[in-house]
Amino acid sequence: MTNPDRLTRIEKVLDYIHEHLDEPIHVLNLAEKSCWSRWQFQRVFGQATGLTVAQYIRELRLSNAAELLLSSKDRHVDIAIQCGFDSEISFSRAFKQMFNCTPGHYRQQGKRYGLRTPLQYRKPHTAQIDTPKAFTQIRLESRDDFQLHGINDWIRGPFSSAPDFIERVPRLWKQLEKQAHHIDSHTRPIGVVDTNDHPQHPDQMRYWVGYVDQPNKHFDSMQIPAQEYAVIPVHGKVVAIEQAVEWFIYQWLPDSNYLGVQGYELEIYEPNYDPNSSHSYMEYWLPIKPR
Repeated sequence: MTNPDRLTRIEKVLDYIHEHLDEPIHVLNLAEKSCWSRWQFQRVFGQATGLTVAQYIRELRLSNAAELLLSSKDRHVDIAIQCGFDSEISFSRAFKQMFNCTPGHYRQQGKRYGLRTPLQYRKPHTAQIDTPKAFTQIRLESRDDFQLHGINDWIRGPFSSAPDFIERVPRLWKQLEKQAHHIDSHTRPIGVVDTNDHPQHPDQMRYWVGYVDQPNKHFDSMQIPAQEYAVIPVHGKVVAIEQAVEWFIYQWLPDSNYLGVQGYELEIYEPNYDPNSSHSYMEYWLPIKPR
């Protein structure tokens, strides 16, 4: 069996799950639809997605419920039944485990955070890029406003007529590293891309690297407004970031219930991130709003 055959089987199972989330779904039935044994199916599903079947179904149901809490005035019990839970009690217990708050508190806050969206297959651009997961899951998060303290420069991004970000961005990170001796070693820097229109720099974006709420006389400061984001997980070398964002813009976003908006894009890296390692992980946060 070829790799495309395996992915096609998983995609068919995912389509079935997405269409029947409000109904009982059993792993054995999914395995039968995939033509694998139950053990084989669970193993292949985990390798392709990084999730167990039960975890994936539960998180999608709860994410749908969270969306309904924000977009409707339906009662909690009605939302629970609509999203495949057999009682309000079981729904509330599972909801609190995932979101660390009750459904009522989530609705009261009025912000999307921790929402999972359906997995989508993302074909790698080249054979050289190591993609440990064949499927990507976008997360939706809201973030309060915060102040960034660091250094910045004008760059030309990948969609510019003359891109220069490959040279300028690493230079900024190295400069920040030299000036960060006075910053707590446990505080991780982030990258921020200002995509707002700047008439004086029509073909450029302002790129920042710095620390959140760590004021210092050596750094410039910028206020990042509260914003809702789509969070793109990126596994692998630094070149994978551009490919993941391109996939998001051209494939995920047009078929979603959200619109991309101009604002501030965030680059959040795991500790000890190595741009040359295929085992590295970071998240790219792009500002969005509901359609």
